[in-house]
Amino acid sequence: MWLFTMTSITMKKARNPVKATQTALDIVNALREHENLGVTKLAETLDISKSAAHCHLSTLREYGYVVKEADKYRLGLQFIDVAHHVRNKFEIYDLVRDEIDKLAEESRELVLFTVEEQNQGICLHKAEGEHAVQTELYVGYRNDLYHTAVGKAILANKTEEKLLEYLDEVELEARTKFTITSEEQLREELAEIRESGFAYNREETIHGLKGVGVPIKRQNGGVYGAISVIGPTSRMDEERLEQLSQMVYRTVNVIEINATSL
Repeated sequence: MWLFTMTSITMKKARNPVKATQTALDIVNALREHENLGVTKLAETLDISKSAAHCHLSTLREYGYVVKEADKYRLGLQFIDVAHHVRNKFEIYDLVRDEIDKLAEESRELVLFTVEEQNQGICLHKAEGEHAVQTELYVGYRNDLYHTAVGKAILANKTEEKLLEYLDEVELEARTKFTITSEEQLREELAEIRESGFAYNREETIHGLKGVGVPIKRQNGGVYGAISVIGPTSRMDEERLEQLSQMVYRTVNVIEINATSL
């Protein structure tokens, strides 16, 4: 079994954050990271008073976002309800989900559907084939666009104005020795992607992992997101990548055609 670790990225900070909202979200993130925490430990972790921690926890508990068990708190299942609501409201989610599941079965690899939100790629659905590589990637996982196959597929379909905005806001940091960190080099690759329709990740995110991505285009311009198939380098030679490219292309073609009737 192949196991690769993917490290989460830091969200961009708000320019003028509301302190109460910020504290509540810090509490949610702390409970996500540490699972079960008491009031004292939570207050110490966030450097806030115990009374403030208790007030925020009580409010979150009232709305079902936090659950108290004995003298400790954990995140509530209300988050699952919200997450499903958000995902299922995505206009072509059901259509994409069904086709991705078929692609995973056909390719026997790990297949991802990613959309863009605030300059980041968000995994909206994943399906595992028989030989799928095991990673810590999960539905809702965020990653930078410039070093993934799906991300570059999305970037390649931005207007020049939107691409400039993206490049102004994002620092091209190296994830591996293969990561593109030059704007000029990235632009050259995006031009190739526009020409071919395919984007590749050759160990740019994680050593030993390769993938191919294809954008799902809207009729009126822009993209819904992109689909990728990823796997270990031991299986992903150029012949295999070409084979997978055609599989992903056929899947995207079906989705784009069916999306016109929605």
